[in-house]
Amino acid sequence: MRMTKQRKAIIDLFKENSGKALSAEMMYHLVGDDKMNLSTVYRTMDKLLEAKLINKTVVNTVAYFYLAESEHNHFMICTNCQKMIPIGCVIKKFLPDLATQNHFKITGHDITIFGLCEECI
Repeated sequence: MRMTKQRKAIIDLFKENSGKALSAEMMYHLVGDDKMNLSTVYRTMDKLLEAKLINKTVVNTVAYFYLAESEHNHFMICTNCQKMIPIGCVIKKFLPDLATQNHFKITGHDITIFGLCEECI
């Protein structure tokens, strides 16, 4: 994947907002509409997802993105400040038995816990 100035700007945004989940609309406003249009943000997200540089979780039909880490994580997300607190994968040891018991081939999973972080309580 070629590193364009738009892709670099988005990756820099993720680094500046480390630990936060960002929607495409949030990134668009943070970058500034004079530098990048919303469709470019969405195309950039697709490319970064394809390159496995970022991950995505969907909350109430809104896609939120965050930098990919070396290990699969789940998150607690503060509904006030959008801070993401990684909690590791709390169910991976249960998935094989769950799949067998239900005659189901699991192809992925996502768990997100919502609430308020200690700064927002």
